Amino acid sequence: MKTPASPIGLLAALAAGCGGALGTPTCDGGSCGSQTSTKAVYPYSGDRRVDLLFVVDDTPAIAPYADRVAAGIADIATQLQNSALPLSLHVGFVRAGSCDPSTRARACGITAPREFVGLRPCNTVDYATGPFADALACLGALGAADCAPIHPIAAALQVLQPGNTGWDSFFRRDAYLEVIIVAASDDATAPPRGSMSVTELAGSLKNLKGDPSQVLVTVIGPGDCAAGDVRAPRLAEFVNQFGSNGLYMGLCGGALSAAVDKITLRENDALLPPCLTNVRDTDLTTPGMQASCTVVQRSIALDTETTSEQEIPSCDTGRSPCWTLMRDQCAAGPGWRLNLDAPLDQCVDGIVDVDVECLGCADPNNPACAQAP
Repeated sequence: MKTPASPIGLLAALAAGCGGALGTPTCDGGSCGSQTSTKAVYPYSGDRRVDLLFVVDDTPAIAPYADRVAAGIADIATQLQNSALPLSLHVGFVRAGSCDPSTRARACGITAPREFVGLRPCNTVDYATGPFADALACLGALGAADCAPIHPIAAALQVLQPGNTGWDSFFRRDAYLEVIIVAASDDATAPPRGSMSVTELAGSLKNLKGDPSQVLVTVIGPGDCAAGDVRAPRLAEFVNQFGSNGLYMGLCGGALSAAVDKITLRENDALLPPCLTNVRDTDLTTPGMQASCTVVQRSIALDTETTSEQEIPSCDTGRSPCWTLMRDQCAAGPGWRLNLDAPLDQCVDGIVDVDVECLGCADPNNPACAQAP
């Protein structure tokens, strides 16, 4: 079998055995005998559910930066839609000011009672009648007439409390959560949350997830708009509570779309093509590796809990997407790395796994499995 092409990132968890649920390649004579099988089951799609909450300064202090914030929201919408990993998003906007608790959901055509817009993989918009970018632009146009001071930390925590009408389906427990605060002044969170330290407030946000590493915080705030500007101390301290998942950006310098780099440009070093060290050549008289493998794409829609399966053919069939094996050095020694010639369909709002099972040799010294690099 002729192989190379650029591999697509995948995570492998390998096991060996004879037989299995993938329609394992048949052993000679109906019995495994000198043969066994090598299996890999790995996630293809990665973690791609994200709940994104913007808390935006809507007081007179933000007025000089209104055009920059609007342009930044437009750039963020573009980056979210063009993510290399198709995302499943909930995106909402709330005010940081002291007097007006309203959102712009109804003015922006968001389906009642929801206060946010959704985007499923492959750019299917939920809860809004128009394009995703238009919905974000409209939701984020909160003006600059609200009362100061701002309370962005308290506003975020309030929205994310259970039972909050219009927001109760925004928070998904299996999703990443990113809070983006856009502010022209520092946080002045008032009682009852104002009696809590910044550390305690950050802890309240982290505690919304069983895994605190699923919580990200970005502040786009003061610090670079004029000579002598400094960061907002309380917001800077809040960001610092989240370690590498926290980011403080200046309001006036750089691309505001960097606020979502963490979720759109994620590169998981673990997502490598699976490398199999025990693959049998079923025809030693023909040049190249003549592998007998079954490769299956399995998609699980999380909302409906339905599962669909589709076999991925060998590239010898001339169809695409298809698989080949390419020689490589695996962690356990010389072997064969799975390669897909084209991206798989990831439009399902859920999990996409790829399972592979190849005929191998019970005896690693068998000449049929000796075609190592």
